[in-house]
Amino acid sequence: MIKLSTPTAFNFEEILRFLSRNEKESLHIIRNQEVFKVISFENSLILFSISFDSCLQIVIRSEHQNQKIIDFVKNYVCDWFDLEANLHLFYETAKTDEVLASLCQRFYGLRMIGMPDLFESLIWSIIGQQINLNFAYALKERLVHNFGQKIVYADESFYALPTPEKLANLNLEDFQPLQFSRSKAQYILNVSREFAEGNLSQETLKKLPFEEVKEKLVKIKGIGNWTANYSMMKSLKNYDAFPVEDVGLHNAVKTQYGLAAKPTIQELNQMAENWKGWRGYATFYFWHSLLG
Repeated sequence: MIKLSTPTAFNFEEILRFLSRNEKESLHIIRNQEVFKVISFENSLILFSISFDSCLQIVIRSEHQNQKIIDFVKNYVCDWFDLEANLHLFYETAKTDEVLASLCQRFYGLRMIGMPDLFESLIWSIIGQQINLNFAYALKERLVHNFGQKIVYADESFYALPTPEKLANLNLEDFQPLQFSRSKAQYILNVSREFAEGNLSQETLKKLPFEEVKEKLVKIKGIGNWTANYSMMKSLKNYDAFPVEDVGLHNAVKTQYGLAAKPTIQELNQMAENWKGWRGYATFYFWHSLLG
């Protein structure tokens, strides 16, 4: 068992609640307060589980493990659960906004559940463009189950996201039985080919300034402002990346502030002046409030 200590502000219950938000989630499974996840490392699949008892307890369930794999899994979990973020700085910023401060108190210790793999966040955000969340999860499940690799453990299948190379070799007709629109399928192919051909790299983007990253992303057909900001926030740890066009954010803000109508983008940008530096984290807390 691998033990991973957590910061003072850490709330595993809220993390589990977020991870459990849709029954069609295909890239992790929760069983009895334990999260099971498959990731790829050096062309092999690793299945591990995470539970919590005063610290995070990680068990590698797949056959092969060595120190490199252990270190990779630890780093992945640290990134996934955003253990290195200084939440106290976010909470200080939130004090300037009574509504956000209340959410921070209510969800104290909730860390942004990221997507350590930039490719995953781009594919997921493309899937989610202009459709409701339930249908997005259904499409993601079809994509993962048809083209992803899997590990069978204790008579249950655990899936990994299809690789860029796998998706890049598909054509539009392969997506048709899965009910993807032609445009959505084309956007997935565009992004997959950029990664597969080495034109887009998470390692490279991490070193670039905010605006330069955004500029590179939006040049790819299918990635707009919302998708770029979402992926920068979830995968590149840019806590001020702000997907201001997000419908869920608009709904949450309307509810939490007791507004008569959803805010316009201009109004939301004005409100978010109070969250500067942490607008991505504020967005995540507003999203979480939608779970009730």
